[in-house]
This record gives sequence, structure tokens and C-alpha cells, in this order.
Amino acid sequence: MSKIIPVFHLPKDNLEDMKVLAEGLVANDGQTVKSAVLWLQGKLVAHSGPKAGSPMSDTTIKNYLAGFYVLDLFKANNNFYRELTPDIVVSLPIHSKIEVIHPLKWVLEATSVESFKERLTQVCSQYSQIVKTYTYDRQLLKDKYELGEKSSPALIRKLLIEHCGYSHIGNPKQNNPVGYLEEIFYQDKVEIDNYIKLLDFIQRNYGDSAKKTLGLIPIANIMNHLKEVSHYTEEEFKQQLIQLQLTHRIELRTTKSQLARNMGIELIDIRGVNYGFIKLLEPAMAV
Repeated sequence: MSKIIPVFHLPKDNLEDMKVLAEGLVANDGQTVKSAVLWLQGKLVAHSGPKAGSPMSDTTIKNYLAGFYVLDLFKANNNFYRELTPDIVVSLPIHSKIEVIHPLKWVLEATSVESFKERLTQVCSQYSQIVKTYTYDRQLLKDKYELGEKSSPALIRKLLIEHCGYSHIGNPKQNNPVGYLEEIFYQDKVEIDNYIKLLDFIQRNYGDSAKKTLGLIPIANIMNHLKEVSHYTEEEFKQQLIQLQLTHRIELRTTKSQLARNMGIELIDIRGVNYGFIKLLEPAMAV
């Protein structure tokens, strides 16, 4: 059977809206799509066009909920989207009963918009058939046809149809939905996977030590251990540490050179600053 990606819509440039939509689904778990639309009325506004700043229309809200449905984040009338016969049009009747997947509730426990985005990407990468299939095929194009990370949606769409068995992919004039899948669930996942896996690695191998040392772990020890069990380069390792620092999961701590030598600690230069330790701040996420 040929593969189809329907046209669907998500407010990908407004993560706050994505979060509110998810809240609307969870708040109306067991109710109808109409109930969710009514719950969301007045909670979202248009961000562009002549109606910018005015309440988002019911039609737009329903279209966004249909986007969540395509991602298999809830059942409608006992069916996930992946269980339906593929079609170029997404059907989400207004009286459909909503059954959200439990991990969507976990996504909403995120304490920041950035963390919400990470969790949503993780959950969709695990539960959404369209995301999983797209990610697999996109990686195939990257490996087999040397398609880079920043290729245009139009080129990606063309190659997916030519080489990956797709008969229909959204709306080519709007780059929809390849742009969503590419930006939210492919490029971001490549980045998120790396630094979340690094955090998992650090906690798994150094968690007990961190508990005894107020969370402080020598960076060089981690890097040396990581080189033995993975293909991380030193530069990749440093980049992922910076990413973890930006997402407030670790702190990088400097140590004076003489003190470090006395302690037998090797300092690591990251962007011109010598660091001796990291401090764990937040547990790794798991679905």
C-alpha cells in the first residue's frame, strides 16, 4: 500500500498555542471534539492577517485538533488516525469522542514551553505512526541520497514520492505538512535525542556518585568513559553539554588550575573557559 501524508495544520511557531490545545484535549478526555472546541474558545487568538489579535475561529481550532489527531495523540470514536484507511483528507467529526493517550498528560507536566516541546517531540516520535514513518524515510534519504539536514521541504517531498513509496504528501504549495514534520519531529529530534541520551548516560553511570558529591561530577571522567562506549567526538560532547546547560539541566563549574591538579581533575576547555565539573540539576525524562 502506498503511503500518504494528509494536509494537516499545527501552530508550530507558537508553542504556547500547542500547549493550550493539548490542555483542551486533556481537559475534555472522554468528551467530544465539540466540547474541546468550546473549551478552547477565547483561549487562543489569531497571530497574523486582518484578524490578528482577535479570538481564533472554531474552524481553525478544530483544524489544529485534527493535526493532533493525525499525530495519534488521541483516539476519535475508538480509532487512532493510524488505524484508518489512508486518505488525503483528515476526517474528524465534531461529535467524535476523545480518548487522549496517557503520555499527553505527562507532556503537559512540563515546567516550561521548551520542556513541553521536548516532551511532545519524544511522545510523537514513539506513538505517532506518521512521525515514525517520516523519520525513518527521511533518514533513508539522508543516508542513501546524501540529503542534508537543511534541505527544502519541496525537495524532500519530491524525493519521498520518488524513492519512498508515497503517493500523496500534503499541499506542495504550502510545504504542508513536510515543514511541520521536518522542523518539529526530525531536526529537533536529532538534537533532542543526543542531549537527552547524554543526560541519561550521565545519570545512569554517575548518578550515585553525584548524590555523594552534591551533584558534582568531573567532566573529564564522563568524556573519557563516553569515548569508550560511543562514537561521540570531543566537539559533539561539548556541544551537547552546552545544550544541556541552556535547558537548565546541568551547570558547568569552573575550577582553578592548581586546585584541579591537586585533586587530579583534568579541566576541559569549552568556548574558552576551563571547566572541571558539571552539576546535575534535573532528572532525565522518560516516557
